Amino acid sequence: MFTDTAQRELCLDLMKVSWMGTHGSRQSDCAILLEIEPLGGLIQTTVPISCGSEITLNSGLGSVKGQVTSCEQDPYGYVVNFTILAQAMDWYPEYVPRFMHSAGNR
Repeated sequence: MFTDTAQRELCLDLMKVSWMGTHGSRQSDCAILLEIEPLGGLIQTTVPISCGSEITLNSGLGSVKGQVTSCEQDPYGYVVNFTILAQAMDWYPEYVPRFMHSAGNR
């Protein structure tokens, strides 16, 4: 479920995530951002998002496009791993989640 290609930071923030559903309709959910890195992150959603789906993440400060690399159900909903498309200039570290876990506390 988790990638080890880059050092991810533990965090906590809410954001809107949207994507095209299987029948061509726009879907959206409120997501919890759990991990972040310059190339992607990990969110918790209440509904599954198909692997390979293009998503739009909106933190309230702006939107970035990403692609789902995995989606697994857990006891609280769905854990969705994603990568950012086209090296978005407004993603981490330009966007900093509201709550970050200090690397010294790990």
